Amino acid sequence: MSDVTSPSSQTRWPIIDALRGIAVIAMIGFHFTWDLGFFQMIDYDISFTTEGRVLSHLIAGTFLFLVGVSLTLAHRKELNARAFLIRFFKIAGAAALVSLGTFFAMPEEWIFFGVLHCISLSSLLALPFLRAPLIIVFLVAVIALSAPALIANSFFDRPDMFWLGLNKDLPRTNDYVPLLPWFGIVLMGVVTARLLLTRDAFTVHLARPSFKPLTLMGRYALPIYLLHQPVLMGLLWVFVTFAGPFEIGRAHV
Repeated sequence: MSDVTSPSSQTRWPIIDALRGIAVIAMIGFHFTWDLGFFQMIDYDISFTTEGRVLSHLIAGTFLFLVGVSLTLAHRKELNARAFLIRFFKIAGAAALVSLGTFFAMPEEWIFFGVLHCISLSSLLALPFLRAPLIIVFLVAVIALSAPALIANSFFDRPDMFWLGLNKDLPRTNDYVPLLPWFGIVLMGVVTARLLLTRDAFTVHLARPSFKPLTLMGRYALPIYLLHQPVLMGLLWVFVTFAGPFEIGRAHV
């Protein structure tokens, strides 16, 4: 009798944490570049560049895809309501803190529906799809991904409806990850995880230990997300305070 747990019965795969850790590193790099521009240390605003937008979407998409994968793994046998609610209120509370903090720090560009808000709502909405027929989950994912392109209308250009993602005009905010199309990415994560769980011979590789530093970063992604910007901004503020203002574009002889 073997005491080795089947990979399909495990609720956590180290590789998922490692992938989330990679996304965390990319997020920190993106925000650090933005911070350098904010303090006028470089003449570059990454958020207004094509490559910056692509990178930010890839980072957000990775986090949301892994939300779907993690939900499926954590509740593959049955819904653990207590564990889900603890996780849900933790992320929803963090989202509320982000909104509150940015409302006072930057009221004109405060974050009213960013990645944490999207993760919270998407996690709740994804619960029925953990047991729904796989073809239904896939079709709803496709509909969610296509909705903004198919039915976006100026009717949704209202602050109380921006969270849906069906607006034509982009709101002024520092982090905007609306429900649509991003809920579709979460459902694609659910589809992928459910398909993988049917293949023990393949998932044995996914359940093996991964690079530990990345795994740790992935496991503590939420506190890192909440703390990294205050730390980066604080350090750069101290540096600029002592080094003096930068003159971007000044010619050096």
